[in-house]
Amino acid sequence: MKNSITNILKYSFISLVFICSISTPLFAQQKTKMVYTVSVPDPSSHLYHVKLNYSQLNKATLRFRMCAWTPGFYEIADFGGAVSNFTATDRTGKPLWWKKGTDSTWSVQANGRSDVILNYDVKADNPFIANANLDENYGYFVPGAIFMYLDDRLKLPLTVEIKPYKNWPRLVATGLDPLPGRVNTFLVKNFDVLYDSPFLMGKLEQFPASAVKGKRLAFIGYQMGHFDRKLFMDNLTKIAESGSAIIGDVPYNHYSFLGVGMPIHGFGGIEHLNSASLIMANDSAVLTQPKIKESMYAFLAHEYFHLYNVKRIRPIALGPFDYTKENYTNMLWVSEGFTDYYEYLILRRAGLMTPERVLANYQEHIQNYENSSGHLYQTLIQSSRGIWAMRGKPTERTPEEVAKTISVYDKGCVMGMMLDLKIRHETQNKKSLDDVMRALYKKYYQLKNRGFTDLEFQQECEIVAGSPLKELFSYSTTVAVVNYPKYLSYAGLSIDTVTKALPSLTMGAEVGYHSADTSWVVRSITWPSSAFNAGIKARDKIIEVNGMRASQSYFKSLMTDKRPGDQLQLKVLRDKKINIVSVILSTKYEKSFSITPIDHPDALQIAIYNNWLR
Repeated sequence: MKNSITNILKYSFISLVFICSISTPLFAQQKTKMVYTVSVPDPSSHLYHVKLNYSQLNKATLRFRMCAWTPGFYEIADFGGAVSNFTATDRTGKPLWWKKGTDSTWSVQANGRSDVILNYDVKADNPFIANANLDENYGYFVPGAIFMYLDDRLKLPLTVEIKPYKNWPRLVATGLDPLPGRVNTFLVKNFDVLYDSPFLMGKLEQFPASAVKGKRLAFIGYQMGHFDRKLFMDNLTKIAESGSAIIGDVPYNHYSFLGVGMPIHGFGGIEHLNSASLIMANDSAVLTQPKIKESMYAFLAHEYFHLYNVKRIRPIALGPFDYTKENYTNMLWVSEGFTDYYEYLILRRAGLMTPERVLANYQEHIQNYENSSGHLYQTLIQSSRGIWAMRGKPTERTPEEVAKTISVYDKGCVMGMMLDLKIRHETQNKKSLDDVMRALYKKYYQLKNRGFTDLEFQQECEIVAGSPLKELFSYSTTVAVVNYPKYLSYAGLSIDTVTKALPSLTMGAEVGYHSADTSWVVRSITWPSSAFNAGIKARDKIIEVNGMRASQSYFKSLMTDKRPGDQLQLKVLRDKKINIVSVILSTKYEKSFSITPIDHPDALQIAIYNNWLR
């Protein structure tokens, strides 16, 4: 999962095309007892129809469940609430008694029958990529929003068949392996694999094919807009090759990016096992404006590297999953933050980002963390566990609650940078964080087939560094002041940590200009602040300031021409109601954290810098 660098909506999801030669896995030799068929009789109804044929072992009662969340997005969802027209019969069509529980469960009285058939519809009208959507042109869904499961079948194989709408192309994009000789039919190892493999269908476009070490790399999209597909795929291939080179192994049979174009200003995605689901702006600015293009490529690098870091190199809590409740871990700062750290190195190694831009992005992460009040209150471990609360009810959090939180992306990225430089320094530039990631991949994913504990992660880092890392890891468990100069000096760099007054005053609210009605929209509120005390909230619109229309030039001039202590009277629009409030301007202080080369670096510092940002 990736939050936008430009504070624009970002999510992710996955998929892969099935056009490749794949050997039949060993588990395919056994006949699956659960066979799902998903069809689209009428896309205008926004309903997927699901049929489940279950050959069960003569049980009296079967308790089918819908997932409470989906991998890659840490939020409880009401997938069960979208289910309708549920029926249960035996193989002859005889109805079976059933009852719906209050926790998205359906109890079916099987009475010892060997076969049970379920039919139900799922409402799909949510374009968010952690859910399900269906219209006349395309369909997308995460399997957790569609497929019911039984507790005792989660680790066993199953079969899925997708039947697109009759007037659509037959192509179905997903990260699952196809069943040889069958069209849009997939043999799935277990439900953890299923729930981590979304589907995209409809009026799709396949970009020029590519490969990484002989493994197919694909991009399949809907309404992707106008840009050079070949140039895009050439650069995407460089990104994938650079990301895979860090680990030295390509664990998938095929990998696909699934893109859904929308009239938005940005992009987002949710990572999955062998693919990534994307929402992208479908205008040409994505690849023509340098900053947007750089951010987009960094975003794609982030989602691709997740196939290693979080899907295979993972905290022990992140799989196998409990799909009935939250799955907490202390280590999302590694899973998400380190992936943020690597996205810039991946672009640098692919020749798509300069060393200066890499450092500028790390500087931005430091600024985001240090210039937020949350760094005084919340540790990385608390932030990792708190993502469930942040994602679950983001609009219900008060400004004070928001102000006391940090981002695992920001501080986690900085932790990755410092750990990398520390390892390089301690080993005389012989090893790096890459060696830690490769060791975790081999030991816990390939050999032990499980995630690592918090202690095991620190131990592996210390083994590679050849020294204790007590101080560095204390930054994940405390809110202690971070010694940035120490770690950056290992690469011959300095950092400006002097607090300075900004030329522009503040009222304690971050606002953005809304050109459609020349208002200023409140994006966030600082706590404590004058704006907070005045009752201003995020998404409020500032219509007038001191009786004048809040034009872009006028509002900005007020923030520079006024003095600390001056008062502004604001006309604020919220829910079609006008409020008049007063705020007091104050000086805003920040640190730049500008990163620059030191004078006269020694040989080791030069070697570390060159090797790090090669």
